[in-house]
Amino acid sequence: MQPTIPGEKERRKDSIEAVVEQVKAGDKESYREIILQFERQMYTYCYYILKNHAETEDAVQEIFIRAYENLHQYSRQVSFSAWLYKMAYHHLINIKKKQSRLLKLVEDYKEQQPVLQVSHHESMVYELLTYLTTEERHILLLKAVEQYTFEEISEIMDLKAATVRKKYERLRRKLMKCISQKGEVAHGTFAETNGVR
Repeated sequence: MQPTIPGEKERRKDSIEAVVEQVKAGDKESYREIILQFERQMYTYCYYILKNHAETEDAVQEIFIRAYENLHQYSRQVSFSAWLYKMAYHHLINIKKKQSRLLKLVEDYKEQQPVLQVSHHESMVYELLTYLTTEERHILLLKAVEQYTFEEISEIMDLKAATVRKKYERLRRKLMKCISQKGEVAHGTFAETNGVR
């Protein structure tokens, strides 16, 4: 995780809000700046849920199209990034529902994908994610990777902040138990014993 420069997050947020207003005012070309700002993190978020590069690319493209089409509904009551993640969350939930009906076909397709070389740490992360439900993966990625607050996650997922906090604590304990059973050393956010921010 990269260290943040004081005030950088607010400057970026204000900059994005200005671009959003330009797009709403009819400057369609400015939407490219929004895509460039969020494309990588949106791809990462979607990939950890879908676990397939082609599906992830399609999902990210669809999310940005839907965000553009619904931009008039955005208001600054929440940050633009939280609004975009909420759109992504609901889109991914719909995808997962469709996939559950076609699970056999998806598994066959996955078997045909080339095997990528991954480090021990990455393979452990992927393996640990398999122990989580789709909802737990969303919460984990939004909190630990994207560093949203419980209040922001509650907005994205349409849950109460207290519920999100409890679910995060449960999934954290679940992962710690899996890690300890594997004899691995836990680092970072999950290893903290003094509570959750």
